[in-house]
Amino acid sequence: MASTEDTTLFRDVFEVNPDPIMIHDADTGTVVRANEAAGALLGCPPADVVGMHVGEFSPPGFSTADANALIAEAATSGSTQVEWTTEGPDGESRRVEVSLERAVIDDVTRVVAFIHDVTEIRRQERKHTERSQQLQTLIENLPVVVFTLDSDGVFTYSAGKGLAELGLEPGELEGVSVFEAYGQYPDIVAAVEQALDGEEVRVTQKVDGLVFETWYRPVFGDDGELTQVVSVARDITDLKQREARIETLSEATNELLYTRTEQAVADTVTQIAQRIIDQPLAAMWSYDSDDDTLYPIGATDEAVDFAAVEAASDLPPMGPESDENRLFHDGSPTVVEDYQALSNPSSPQASLRTVLFLPLEDYGMLCIGSPTVESFDSHDRFLLDILASTGAAALDRVERETRLKSKQTELERSNEALQQFAYIASHDLQEPLRMVSSYVDLLDSEYGDELDDEAAEYMAFAIDGARRMQEMVNALLRYSRVETTSSEFEETDPDAVIDRTLDALQMRIEEVDATITVGALPPVEADPNQVGQVFQNLLENAIEYAVEAGMEPRIEVSADRDDDDVVFTVSDNGPGIPAADREEVFDIFHRAGAHDTEGTGIGLAVCQRIVLRHDGRIWVEPSDDGATFKFTLPAVTEVCGDD
Repeated sequence: MASTEDTTLFRDVFEVNPDPIMIHDADTGTVVRANEAAGALLGCPPADVVGMHVGEFSPPGFSTADANALIAEAATSGSTQVEWTTEGPDGESRRVEVSLERAVIDDVTRVVAFIHDVTEIRRQERKHTERSQQLQTLIENLPVVVFTLDSDGVFTYSAGKGLAELGLEPGELEGVSVFEAYGQYPDIVAAVEQALDGEEVRVTQKVDGLVFETWYRPVFGDDGELTQVVSVARDITDLKQREARIETLSEATNELLYTRTEQAVADTVTQIAQRIIDQPLAAMWSYDSDDDTLYPIGATDEAVDFAAVEAASDLPPMGPESDENRLFHDGSPTVVEDYQALSNPSSPQASLRTVLFLPLEDYGMLCIGSPTVESFDSHDRFLLDILASTGAAALDRVERETRLKSKQTELERSNEALQQFAYIASHDLQEPLRMVSSYVDLLDSEYGDELDDEAAEYMAFAIDGARRMQEMVNALLRYSRVETTSSEFEETDPDAVIDRTLDALQMRIEEVDATITVGALPPVEADPNQVGQVFQNLLENAIEYAVEAGMEPRIEVSADRDDDDVVFTVSDNGPGIPAADREEVFDIFHRAGAHDTEGTGIGLAVCQRIVLRHDGRIWVEPSDDGATFKFTLPAVTEVCGDD
């Protein structure tokens, strides 16, 4: 017999419980008591629920007999459970879970129904199930292999379309040790061992001729122990093959760097198309703007055989009226799906179908053909575009080299003419000058005393003119011999060169009280004798023009390293060079400004020619005080030995 206190506690718990509770008569199935939550569920006061039979508020299809059977089962076995959908007072459908428990209350056997609203729980469960199904469907259809390993390296799950490429079915690996299945692949074994040691691993692995990029991620439990390894493997075989083709294409196109003729470019380009891009029917045409026609210059052997001709040059030209000529002038790569459908092809008898036309800028066109209708995939198009661009660049280089070679030939002829002139200047012109000078001297010695002042002056003019002409011929001879009398470049110490130059000018330096300051001069790769000529010409000019201006010459020589060059500076305190003459001062026979000093106007021209021979440059820096000359020579490249 329950105490009054227990009864009160039971009543309080019964009434305040947020879940609906109803107490049923075990024999009749009628409700003998209901709490407030039960009344709220059925939309009536709890007192009105008393006396109702469970079948009255059961969902459709659940009869009174079914309800009585459940109550009887709970009364007999102690408990049972059922779940159904009911409609609440708000008209909304709710999913409830009903737990029936046998209980003895006041010495009478009752069946207590605990009703729990599981609508949200079931919704979340359905959502989770849907997501799980979606994820499973996604995994099963992804072009990858997804698998998990337990802490011993045994497969616990495997799925993904990538399994088919390995000849496996989803789940086939489950229960198999990875070390047994793939023990013959050391890189796989090593990666799995790293992952089982707790390290995240991303590696590229080869399996049965395929290449996979595999990611292993260890998963740890709350205790920090490894529970499994989750892995995803992606088949990158095609990607690696494409990368290899691109790399091979890059290496092959380097061959074009060594082609020297249009024919060689065509042969190389068509061979690359066949060897790397696997397009055997490849041919190339060159454009002749004179008659607006494309002429064949190269083709693969397969293309020649396919066209039933003896050589590539026998392929038909593409004249102004042909469709191919029009496509060339359009300037864009074009795929003709059916060559036979063209209105005016250059080769109507050819049994070609799909043809890719790749204009090579203004130089010609590369054609890739197929006897069947097919599409060029984007990767092949990409490779062919690279090949076409490289071929056009090679043709441009060949054209430039051809022009350069022509210019070089002209220059060689010009140099030969200059050498002939030098020979004439050193022999044929020298003799008449010596004769003029000798006879003028003879006239002066024989009849000088008989000449009046005017005649003596004319005689002096003649002697001076002959002397200056001799100096100009000698200077011109020096200019012409810059190339022919040169030496091989060698590591040269400019300090030693300028020391020898100053020794040669020592008497003149002392005579005019000149001061020449020389800084540190880095070594250069040069002809030491010609470097000495440059220094001597610049120093002699600086001394003479300063003396002419009434100054004691003050000259500074310095140099600085600038990447692969050494920049030399020779500055003086002389009258300077007018701005208008700074460009022309290096022209042959040009003398800047008006001077009383004697000179041929060829010294700076010789300096420039020597510097140009060394791939350098010489110029005059703007200066408000004196003249500043700068010139560059190649610096000595330091070569480090093996460590």
